[in-house]
Amino acid sequence: MSAPLTPKRLWHLTAALVCLVLGLSGCAKSTPTPEPVTISFAHPNYDTEHYQQLLETFNEQYPHITVELQPKQWDMLGGLGAGDADCFLTSQFSLSWLMDQGNVLNLTPLIEQDENFKPEDYYPGTMGLYTREGKIYAVPAGVDIMVMFYNQDLLDMYSVPYPDIGWTWDDFLTTGLSVRDPMADVFGYVPTIEVFDALTFIYQHGGRIFDDLENPSRTTFDEPMTVDALEWYANLYQAHNIAPTQEQMREVFRGTNPRKAILLGQIATWSAMLSERGGQGWDLEWDMRWGVTTLPRDQQAMTLTLIEGYFVSSQAKYPDACWTWISFLSKQLPARQTPARQSLAESDAYRDKVGANVASVAQASMEKALLLSPELANYEDALGLFTQAFQAVMNGTSSAEEALTWAQQESKFK
Repeated sequence: MSAPLTPKRLWHLTAALVCLVLGLSGCAKSTPTPEPVTISFAHPNYDTEHYQQLLETFNEQYPHITVELQPKQWDMLGGLGAGDADCFLTSQFSLSWLMDQGNVLNLTPLIEQDENFKPEDYYPGTMGLYTREGKIYAVPAGVDIMVMFYNQDLLDMYSVPYPDIGWTWDDFLTTGLSVRDPMADVFGYVPTIEVFDALTFIYQHGGRIFDDLENPSRTTFDEPMTVDALEWYANLYQAHNIAPTQEQMREVFRGTNPRKAILLGQIATWSAMLSERGGQGWDLEWDMRWGVTTLPRDQQAMTLTLIEGYFVSSQAKYPDACWTWISFLSKQLPARQTPARQSLAESDAYRDKVGANVASVAQASMEKALLLSPELANYEDALGLFTQAFQAVMNGTSSAEEALTWAQQESKFK
């Protein structure tokens, strides 16, 4: 038999029901205030202002986490030396040696417990660059894309139409020939990263230098389509001369730096990374009217990309706080690059930030992104052989077939 409902028991029961229904603060256990923690974050020195601005919003949401910014010198391919930072941003090519040294944390457990983090929102393949044996070691921060810029003033002077998204090798050659003016020392084209520029053209033509860029195991320097593409590329300089040879660079522009020629307004089109638009990272801003489009396509459209990622050090004292910071950053527009998350890349906010033309070129380029595996860092000798072969062809001391056959024979990965 239950105990009688006395006035005292009735009061306790009523009080409990009131607490349950109304959730009175004095009845429920209060959520403990997180302990304050401090973490350090290393990043490229020219992105300092960007991260300082993001910190203001982050501190409002997570006042218990103090993030100390550590600006570092940056190299496009090598990334940065993170030093003793708790978390950091660096190049995809740093992954192998960071893992070999045991310097990075497996982020998979942190990702799995974060319901708001959506790996499927990232462009295909970008998350896979940082995944080994099912474990994710970094989150893609942004994608830098090789694109084609053009000098609108120069094209207008020679009554040449601006190139459109989806233009072809034939269109590219026609544009270059239409502007080439030996009397005025005007050239149709120059690459800012010559070897990688040629590499992209090779893959557009259906050639390749490795059997598999995602999981390379052997070199394929001497395949017919690779030879054919490199020969076509060399003819841009030697047969058509829409691009200045090294000798012409020295004679006309008093050096071999293509940026100087571009800034002088004597180059109609040039390939460069999208993050360089307007002269970002250059000694001088571009004072010409400029436009941008995708790289010209051949057998297929193909665009070389460089991807930076957010890492957490295996020595971080507060990995959860580091993840909170990285997860927050992953939802923001990057400073220089195209967002690695499709929802951000396709957002009005990104279009408003960079302009409709840049946003459209970025989205079109990412549809045919050439993703370079971090494992390529282990093939430095093979890439060195390709570079030597490339230079021999460009110097006119060897044909494409001779140079690439030699490189393949010398390769220890054949």
